[in-house]
Amino acid sequence: MSAALQHSMASEARCRMEIAPIDPEVYTVIVNHPMRKEVLRALYIMARSGPVSKQVLADSLSIDYHQLVYQLNHHLRDFWTVVEERKVRGTRMELIAPSHPNTVYLALGNGKSINIFDPPANLFGALSKVGTRCDSCPPAQQARCMAFVDNGCTCTASLSPAERDVLKANGRVAPYKPLDKSILCALKGISSGEACSVNIPCDECAFMRKTIKVKSDGA
Repeated sequence: MSAALQHSMASEARCRMEIAPIDPEVYTVIVNHPMRKEVLRALYIMARSGPVSKQVLADSLSIDYHQLVYQLNHHLRDFWTVVEERKVRGTRMELIAPSHPNTVYLALGNGKSINIFDPPANLFGALSKVGTRCDSCPPAQQARCMAFVDNGCTCTASLSPAERDVLKANGRVAPYKPLDKSILCALKGISSGEACSVNIPCDECAFMRKTIKVKSDGA
């Protein structure tokens, strides 16, 4: 493997997350539709190294181009943007990418329940059932990442009893994962409209490396 490729993969393996709320209706429309989830997941992964054309995206999913365009324009409009336009054989080709590629979305349910919407991790559903992308990382890695979480957003090193109750209600128990605390930080900011951003400048994120491998295998 070349040094340039190693550097590129290391940069991609760094974990940057912004935790933000998503409209419950938008969440439901996508989560209850397998194709829409697959379209988002493929777009997020394929566009990590640059924007992709709609035709390439459709081909990767083995679906009809017009079927893909319909889903993008009618149900997924908030999640992608046109990055570049090219003329190909007299027609206009749009290259697209996720609007917010580093965002993990939250949808609040009844009571204290939290639903997670994380396209590249293929996590769509109740936090208590699907967990977080951090769950796949080894404990030592989680501990290193937690140090960055504690210094970001409105996070504090210790959790209040109320915060622990929220996590427990969503099936999350100690030792907590970095995203567990990030989610709590984001919940604090929902009323003020502020998202929680966490930048973990580590080149050994197990989830990111797995994502890169999936992208490479599918290339």
